Amino acid sequence: MQSSVVYELTVFGGAGAAGVLIAFLYDIFRLKRRIVRTRTVMVHIEDTFFWLIASIVIFLASYIISSGETRAYFYAGAFLGALLYIGLLSKPVLWLLTQLIKIIAWPICKMIEFMKPVIGKVNLRTKKIAGKIRNRLALEGYRIKVDFVRLRNTFTKK
Repeated sequence: MQSSVVYELTVFGGAGAAGVLIAFLYDIFRLKRRIVRTRTVMVHIEDTFFWLIASIVIFLASYIISSGETRAYFYAGAFLGALLYIGLLSKPVLWLLTQLIKIIAWPICKMIEFMKPVIGKVNLRTKKIAGKIRNRLALEGYRIKVDFVRLRNTFTKK
């Protein structure tokens, strides 16, 4: 009898861990939305993608922990695990991840800021060269068109 209770407690704890994992994945999506502004359509696509991942996590947790047997306490464990994560760990984890991203992004931002004048000059030079190439191609296209009209007129004797 005792091994049955231990088994059920193990399944409950594993489901709680799956709930924590799902809540952490949702925090990753929230962090991404803080950093990058997304349109409403993209938010819906991301939410659908999140729920697809969440259902796969629940399915795999159920399959690995309890050989695919899902009982009410499995879902209760997953729900309680997610609630505990959101209530206790969500804010500190989001703060920590935000600070980590700021630390990683700081040198990149400084390098871009330092290289801005050079990038601007290269961009301006590239635009000038592209404009000259575009003009040359347009002129050559016009010349070819005129040559074809002259050739057609020679054969039709206009």
